[in-house]
Amino acid sequence: MDRGRIVRQILGIETVRRQALITLLANIGITVTGYLSTVYIAHVAGAGVLGAYYLFLAYFSLATLAADGGMGGAAVKKISEGEEEGAYLSAQAAIRAALTIACITAIVFALAPFMQDFSAAGLVPWLIFALTIASAGGIIAIGVYGSGSLGILQVGECLNTVTRVVVQILAVSAGLAVAGMVGGFIAGLLVATALNLHVLRIRPAPFGWRHVKALVPYAAWGFSSSLAVVIASAADTILVGYFLDTTEVGYYRAPLQLAALSLFVATSLSASLFPRMSRWYIQAEIDSIRHALRRALSYSLVIAVPMVIGGLLLADRLLYFLYGSPFVVAAPAFSLLLAAQVGAVFFTLDAMALGASGYPRQVFSVNALASLVLVGGELVLIPLHGITGAAIAVLLASCCRAGTARWIMEREIGVGVERKTLASILLAALLMGVLVWALRVIAFPHHVGVIAAIVIIGAAFYFTILFWLEKDLREEVSLLLVHLGIPLFPRP
Repeated sequence: MDRGRIVRQILGIETVRRQALITLLANIGITVTGYLSTVYIAHVAGAGVLGAYYLFLAYFSLATLAADGGMGGAAVKKISEGEEEGAYLSAQAAIRAALTIACITAIVFALAPFMQDFSAAGLVPWLIFALTIASAGGIIAIGVYGSGSLGILQVGECLNTVTRVVVQILAVSAGLAVAGMVGGFIAGLLVATALNLHVLRIRPAPFGWRHVKALVPYAAWGFSSSLAVVIASAADTILVGYFLDTTEVGYYRAPLQLAALSLFVATSLSASLFPRMSRWYIQAEIDSIRHALRRALSYSLVIAVPMVIGGLLLADRLLYFLYGSPFVVAAPAFSLLLAAQVGAVFFTLDAMALGASGYPRQVFSVNALASLVLVGGELVLIPLHGITGAAIAVLLASCCRAGTARWIMEREIGVGVERKTLASILLAALLMGVLVWALRVIAFPHHVGVIAAIVIIGAAFYFTILFWLEKDLREEVSLLLVHLGIPLFPRP
């Protein structure tokens, strides 16, 4: 099949499905590439280098949040509504530039003395440079995302990942350790920013105080909610580093990254649906929001549930073959982190829908509560149980966040779930789990080929059972494959 035919077929898919597919394929590429690099670096450089790099990412997340101030999410919301796009882009750019300068000043003169280990490793200048590039790139990316060009944004993320991975692998191989890891991270940011700038169709336009005032309500709740999210994602890393050391951070974050693989469908659909749901809400098409969210949840759990169950049964072997024997100590934490991903699927989609539907305060409330649970749990459990305690706290926070977000979603929009489909997913995954357990007992995975065979057999068995139980799901997947020129199933 020639490339032109492939492009025409993809463009023939309905807009939301097409963008979700592009995002999903991009996320798969990003995820696979990222995991391969992590696996390589874990074997070559060890957990200590990985841990120091993950601490850099945690501080970077907090710094970029402060520099954004919630304006990025607010600008996406206003730009996606389709009115005065250039003015809103300019308004958020001006505010973000001022916040970035203030944030850099705070890091240099106020925070650096308290980041002793971080400063001793020479990472503060790298953090400032990365923050500057990320702020400029974020302004541009907001314009691309808000205008609905998600496919281009995902191509940029792919290039970011490939560039980062190539530079990091070369740098680590040359013995540059943490500096090489951070240098690769910045190189990826530069490449993605260049691409997004090239394709940005919205041009800056003069803005006034009314544009800023229109952004502030969304930005205030968006910043508060993002703060809670960043605390939830970075607090465990920072506290593990505080109570333990960078090697333990590496043991903890490597399986956490692997566990997050089960979220790639949910995050892809969330990114694709947000601009659409925002417009549907403005146009009072609430039924479209309900239907899309129910389908998105089902599609996300189709992948997440079997990955969680399979991962629980093969946790120690996966860590052994992927990262090396030292990482097997993290198997109990890995199992808990996997279980937390089911709740993360619900929250990722529900929070996206609430934000797109004009309920930022509710999203903040959910995130704030979950952050309190997480930080409180980390402070108590890490000193007692190490990285396993950190994973317990993550699981508790995930359950809290998913439960409260779903309750609010039901109350405000009444979205519900596809009960029959979810029951079929659970049944197929449980049957797969029995098969995987039996295969592990019969043929203990002492070689990477054995565990790969178990994973492939389990996945094939799961999808066979699921498509037999869910004819509608099979027909939707079949139709999607036909659009792509891959008629795996008979045309429905």
